[in-house]
Amino acid sequence: MILSRYLSRQMAIKMFWVLLAFTALMQLIDLLGASTEIIERGEGVFGFLKYITLRMPVTMSHLVPISTLLGAALTFYSLAQNSEMIALRGSGQTPYRAVFMLVPLTLFIGIAYFFLADQIVPRADKIFVSWWEQTDPDATDITVDHEETADEVWARTTYSVIRIKAHYNGGRDLEGVTIYSLDKDQQVSERIAAKNAQWQDDGSWVLNNVDRYIGNDGGASTFSMSAMSWHTALRPSTVLELANPEVTISTSGSRKVIRGNAAGSRGGDYYQLQIQKAYLTLFVPLIMLLLAAPVAAGLRRSGTTTRYLGFSIIAGFSFLLLDGILLSLGQAHIVPSFAAAWATTILFATGGSWVLLRLEN
Repeated sequence: MILSRYLSRQMAIKMFWVLLAFTALMQLIDLLGASTEIIERGEGVFGFLKYITLRMPVTMSHLVPISTLLGAALTFYSLAQNSEMIALRGSGQTPYRAVFMLVPLTLFIGIAYFFLADQIVPRADKIFVSWWEQTDPDATDITVDHEETADEVWARTTYSVIRIKAHYNGGRDLEGVTIYSLDKDQQVSERIAAKNAQWQDDGSWVLNNVDRYIGNDGGASTFSMSAMSWHTALRPSTVLELANPEVTISTSGSRKVIRGNAAGSRGGDYYQLQIQKAYLTLFVPLIMLLLAAPVAAGLRRSGTTTRYLGFSIIAGFSFLLLDGILLSLGQAHIVPSFAAAWATTILFATGGSWVLLRLEN
C-alpha cells in the first residue's frame, strides 16, 4: 500500500507538471494569435483573462493523454535512473507490479478526463462562442448582402432542414431563413422562406415577411404572411454551435439530437460516433499507462531504459494519430462508427499487452 501511494504520487506530480507546462505553452501561442482581436473588442485585461479561462479546458482536454503517457514513462524512467527499480527487484517485486499499482490512478484520471471533455469543455465552448460573437465589433454590420460576414448555417431536425444565411446577437436574430419541412418519408412537403427571425422568451421564433409554399398529392399552394410563429428544436445556442463546428457537443446534447429534441447539422450516425468517442476518454489514460510500461523493464546500465522511453513516446503519439484518422474516417462514413471509435484502442491495448508479456518473459 505504501509503495502504491508512493508510485501514484510520483506519477501524479510528474503528470501535473507536464500538463501545466504544455497547457501554458499552447495557451501562450493561442493568446498571441488572438491578442489583436481581443484588443479590437475593447475588453482590456479582463478580455485576456476571460479568453484564457474559457480556452483552457479545451486545451487541457487535448493534452491529458500525452501528459498521462509522459507522467507514467518519466516515473518509470526516474525509478530506473535512481536504482529504485533494482531495489524493487531485490525485494521480490517485478517491474510490472509497479505498473499494476498505477492502474487505480489512471482509472481516476480517466473519469476526470471524461468529465472534463464531456461536461466542462462543451459548456466553456458555448460561453466562449457567445461572448466572442457578442463582442465582435463588426457584428452589427452583418446582413445577408455582406457575404464576408454572413456565415451560412444549415441545421436539421427530425422533420425539417433549415438554412440560415446570417445570424447575430448571440444567435437570437437570424437573416434569410428557409425551412424545408419533411414528411414521414423524408420528402419535402413544405417550404417556408422568411426575411428574418427573432427569438422569443417563450421558446419560439417569430418569422417576418414570410412566403409559404405547401405541396401535397392533390396540388400546391403559395401564400405570403407578414409574420408567423415558429416552434422548433432550434435554439440560439444551437445556431452558434452549428456556425462553429469546432464547438464540442456533450453526450447528452448528442442524445437530444438523435431523439429529435435538438437541432444538429449531421445525421444520427455522426452523433452516435460522438457519444462513443466521449466514452473512449475513460480508457485512454489506461492505454497510455500500458504503452509506458516497457520503460519499467529497462536497465540503466544497458541503456534499454532510454530506448524503451523513446519507444513508449512514439507508440503514444502513434495511438493519438491513428485514433484521429479513424475518427475522421468515421465522421465521413468511410468506416463503421464502432470501428472508428474503438479499433485504435483495441489494437494498441492488444499490442501493448503483448509487448508487456514478452518483456516480462
